[in-house]
Amino acid sequence: MRRAAFEQAFIEVLVRVSGNSEVVAELDIKSASKYVQQYRYLPVPEDEKSAVPVMLAMSQPKHLLWVQFNQGLIQKLLRENALPVWGQQRPSLLVWMAVRDGRNRYVLRDRDQSAIKDAVEKEAKRRGIPLVWPKYDAEDRNNVLFADLWGSFWEPISSASERYSVDAILLGRMNWIKGNWQVDWSMELSSNSQSWQLRGKNLQLLMASGIDRATNNISRRFSVLENSDNAGQLIVQVNGIDNIRGYARASRYLSSLAPVKNVFATQVEGNSVRFNIDMTGDQDDLQRLIALGKTLVPDTTVKPVEIVTPSNDAASIENILTLPVENILTYRFN
Repeated sequence: MRRAAFEQAFIEVLVRVSGNSEVVAELDIKSASKYVQQYRYLPVPEDEKSAVPVMLAMSQPKHLLWVQFNQGLIQKLLRENALPVWGQQRPSLLVWMAVRDGRNRYVLRDRDQSAIKDAVEKEAKRRGIPLVWPKYDAEDRNNVLFADLWGSFWEPISSASERYSVDAILLGRMNWIKGNWQVDWSMELSSNSQSWQLRGKNLQLLMASGIDRATNNISRRFSVLENSDNAGQLIVQVNGIDNIRGYARASRYLSSLAPVKNVFATQVEGNSVRFNIDMTGDQDDLQRLIALGKTLVPDTTVKPVEIVTPSNDAASIENILTLPVENILTYRFN
């Protein structure tokens, strides 16, 4: 039973890290225990016992199995199998959900309590995608009407979405027809639109399918495949670092990006720090993910110059000094 639990947890982790729900078909799930770093049994919280499935004629389980996998080995497994790795920087997704339940019609808001909303949030948490719900206050209603959402008129929807500063927009139209939900999904990402339709009674499955497909589409845009032909080094200069906390923040942020294998500082001058980046992918991937995260923004006020920095490592000196100026990216905190 523990082995089966490891395998199920392994699937969840692979899907979350790769950003693709179909990735498990490419890997040996039965090797899950090789990637387990630690595990322990936890008591089932009283308020969650009713949510834990129980087999017929079996007692209610009293414990949950908590599993932690080795992140480095998981990423290595994906890269060795030419599968994508989705870093910690995830695009935010704004969800407009227009509902007709047979008697009422409404738009789900950030402050609403709803079984539909709970199901969407549960699946988004499982896939590691941050959600934003509209306020749908007077400002939103001035920009987009229920009829605009129901008719999939993207011009007013996009206009109303600008205040939320998100990376992708998901529109769901739910209609209760003859004992079933019909859900029409549409998504706008980087000026591209996709649509699909689902039908059924099980709300959790409908929301899981919708969020899965939306997340798969997003991950294809923002996950990174290791590219040995384009792997190499570049310098990222971060301006506006005034203290050790700012330095740590910049270093942690750069290390969290999927194409980055290693980060170390090469020069500190005033409130600017230059970091050497060992890459496993394209420079374009790195710049795209930095733009996505909004933690750093390009700083065009300071012109990069050639780097001369002391080091005890002759190879490091040679590598750094031979970097062309165009491979120095200059940013500041947003």
